[in-house]
Amino acid sequence: MGLPHHLSPVHPGSSRQFILIAAYCIGFIYLFSLFFRSATDRTNFFEKNHECVFDKTGELDAIELWRRLPQVVNQCSVRSRLNIQGFVNTDETKYHVMPTGYAYAPGHECAVISLGIGKDVEAERQMLTALPHCDFFGADPVNDTNADLYPEVGRFFNIAVGASNGTMKAEILEDHYKFREVPYIDIATFVRSYVKRRVVDQMMIDIEHAEYPMLDYLLKDGQLARDGVVVCQINIEIHNPSTEEKEIFHRFYTKMMAERQYTMLTASTVIGHIRMFMINDQDEECHQRYVGDAYERESSTAEKKE
Repeated sequence: MGLPHHLSPVHPGSSRQFILIAAYCIGFIYLFSLFFRSATDRTNFFEKNHECVFDKTGELDAIELWRRLPQVVNQCSVRSRLNIQGFVNTDETKYHVMPTGYAYAPGHECAVISLGIGKDVEAERQMLTALPHCDFFGADPVNDTNADLYPEVGRFFNIAVGASNGTMKAEILEDHYKFREVPYIDIATFVRSYVKRRVVDQMMIDIEHAEYPMLDYLLKDGQLARDGVVVCQINIEIHNPSTEEKEIFHRFYTKMMAERQYTMLTASTVIGHIRMFMINDQDEECHQRYVGDAYERESSTAEKKE
């Protein structure tokens, strides 16, 4: 005589199958809820990003900040909320938040600047295809090859751009990296005298340690801002620092976080260097061009650039 129906044994395989199906369903519902919440969330995700990064780095010294920053940036990043596209060259990816319809309005020029070309314009070629309305400006102290390559996308200037004017010893790429005396111009003078734009949509910086004295130019009280120039997006390679350079970066980082002008979206480490991408979400013109109505804004603290 068999067991009553309600006491019939359950086959172990069926039980495991049921558990797996239930787990998949729960996982799907959870992921769908995350997607739906992200799609309908109208709060300021840049503010959440900033708070996350600051909570994890605010008390770090220069050495620990350098060690931990890339991981923290990627953990806190809200890049999934933005239309970011990657442009790949020989050994790295440059990022750009793609423009809103506002950016294409009549009278809205677009400027992309490459400081340090390194005989490689593949990323710029891809950017030009994706952003045909943009004008490209490149500067590098090495004329060989760069003078042939860069005109394919824009205007090339055979000069080193950094934080000072005159000549100085710089690490440059010819057949290999070496130091030699080169003519220098500071970044504010370069933008003012050569680029001649008030809005720089993208600035890509890879200038072999010369970025350290130049970092303060990017702050709200830096010379670029005093000249009325705003930079909307930045890809920067911050080269393997000495102890002193780590302190310089730490001071810059502390000021940048206090200003809340730039939001870091991606970061990676390569042989001791940090490659970082960030967007200026506080300036009104940059916000209109690259963020738009992605979230509800309480008010704007930045003046619109014409």
